[in-house]
Formats: sequence, structure tokens, C-alpha cells
Amino acid sequence: MEQKVNVWDRPQTVEVYQKSKTVWIAVGDYMGQRIEVKGSSRTSALAHWREAARYKGG
Repeated sequence: MEQKVNVWDRPQTVEVYQKSKTVWIAVGDYMGQRIEVKGSSRTSALAHWREAARYKGG
């Protein structure tokens, strides 16, 4: 499912899906780089993706 995530006040589109009962994956491009992270929930995967994008863009 597609989700919008704000990185530095700019909306980004991220794909998020459930890989197993306790593993969620968030994948998206930011500043020309693909970012893929895991989380224990949809919300945590999106939060990890946002932090990874901020780190790359900061």
C-alpha cells in the first residue's frame, strides 16, 4: 500500500507491506536513492524510513 511520509516538510511516497506477522517493509526513493527498511509494525516501518531519508538528506 502507498503511504505519504513527510521528510523535511516535503511529502514522499513510500510503499509499505507486511512480509510476515511481525515484519513490515517500507520502500521508496529519496534524492535518487532507494531506501528500504524493516519495522515491527506499519507505523514503525514508516518512521524508520523517514529517519533513514532524513539521515541521507541531512
